[in-house]
Amino acid sequence: MKKVLLILAVTVISYSVIAQNQDKPIENKVHEFGFQAGFTTGVGLSYRYWPGKFGVQITALPVKSSDVTFVSLGLTGMYSIYNSRHTRFFLYLANSYNINKYVEETDYYNYNTGYYEYREEHVNNNAYNIGFGPGFGFGTRVRFNIMAGYGFYDVFGEFNMLPTVEAGLYFRF
Repeated sequence: MKKVLLILAVTVISYSVIAQNQDKPIENKVHEFGFQAGFTTGVGLSYRYWPGKFGVQITALPVKSSDVTFVSLGLTGMYSIYNSRHTRFFLYLANSYNINKYVEETDYYNYNTGYYEYREEHVNNNAYNIGFGPGFGFGTRVRFNIMAGYGFYDVFGEFNMLPTVEAGLYFRF
């Protein structure tokens, strides 16, 4: 009987010692704000809301001057496969819409008059892009994310399929 009590006491003490060595639970930081640059996620300021396994990212950058208009809007869905205090591995499905309007100024030689003439051409490039693939993030309070995958560019125009790389730097709170 003494041996059974001794074994039971040693077992209880060893479990309590092991329990003290366990890592702290993961702080559930569901909000992230930062900067994203990607071909299919968009370019600009970005906000992420990640309450559990599923998350969403919104990216936007409007630029307007007298000659140039550039707008990048992105919406990305994310699914977390692994999440710890310092790293996260996830899958993403991104789409972005880019508006690019500018004035192209050129000089050309007019053979009829024998003079160079000035020409302004208004260029309007809009593109809708879709991408998917795996992503990896590391860091605690400030997290760097890199995503790589496959992208479909200018889906409604000149359709192209190419590999894609996306990156972001986020402050988590």
